[in-house]
Amino acid sequence: MATRTRGDVRLELVAWDDPDATALRTAQQAELRARYGDDDIGHAMTGDSIVAMVVLRVDGEAVACGALRDASDELGPGTGELKRMYVRPEHRGRGLSPRVLTALEEEAARRGLDRLVLETGVLQPEAIGLYLAAGYRPVESYGEYVGVVESRCFAKRLLPRVSVERVAWEHPDAVALRRAMVAELAPLYPEHADDAVGTAARLADDQGTVGSTTFLLRRDGEPVGCATRRDAAASWGPGTAELKRVYVVPSARGRGLSRRLVGLVEVDARARGATRVVLDTGIRQPAALELYLSQGYRPVAPPADAWPVLPVSLWLARDL
Repeated sequence: MATRTRGDVRLELVAWDDPDATALRTAQQAELRARYGDDDIGHAMTGDSIVAMVVLRVDGEAVACGALRDASDELGPGTGELKRMYVRPEHRGRGLSPRVLTALEEEAARRGLDRLVLETGVLQPEAIGLYLAAGYRPVESYGEYVGVVESRCFAKRLLPRVSVERVAWEHPDAVALRRAMVAELAPLYPEHADDAVGTAARLADDQGTVGSTTFLLRRDGEPVGCATRRDAAASWGPGTAELKRVYVVPSARGRGLSRRLVGLVEVDARARGATRVVLDTGIRQPAALELYLSQGYRPVAPPADAWPVLPVSLWLARDL
């Protein structure tokens, strides 16, 4: 899992005793000691129950971390605990904490954990704000934090496990999702006036026929997202794949599923020998633009046969 923002930003799963992870945890404990005047409860914890340790690097420097502990035995089946969330002070305010948090949530889901808990303190309002914004809500103190007046505990129920399928472009669930996407975007682009069904049918005809793979995400059996990799037009140059029709239903947004779809397409493209992925998005879709920028895509000039027919598009690309 790799992203970019103001430099090369990469998230890595590492061992608990990884030197960079150890240095970050040490820095976190020193900061908490200075803030609270005493050692953090559990400051001497080991990696015995840690199932994932994430380090985030900016231009190769380890600047943030977080850990996931399996707490099923103590707090109930399917419960994980977030530990050692930390960003070095000079790198704060750049949205790095949410990236670490999302990575840990995705790792929890992969491991069958469907509820996460955590503890933070009243003198860390920035941490409390992060967790509240991410959907965590206050719960009664648990375990060693019971009776600790400065502690505050939070919990979040994760989405049910999401499954991935490779399907044909014409798969009915993929078609239905693309039609929902077109219907949602239609009001933003009145210059493309067309009914949603007609537009979806046209897109199916002219975009799904060139060597493509469509990925379908299901939650509890229900389709919630899709994306397609297709062979790019020859005018893009050799070794180029195209990312098309990334869509997640509104009720499943905010959980990293769009990033997951982009990653699936990139892996598929790389496996088929592509060295670059290109895409176009609309100028009135800021959330989509932010998604792609956060994944390392950058603006590129389109081929001459593309830009005249798409006057509201931006073209982005990323080398694999």
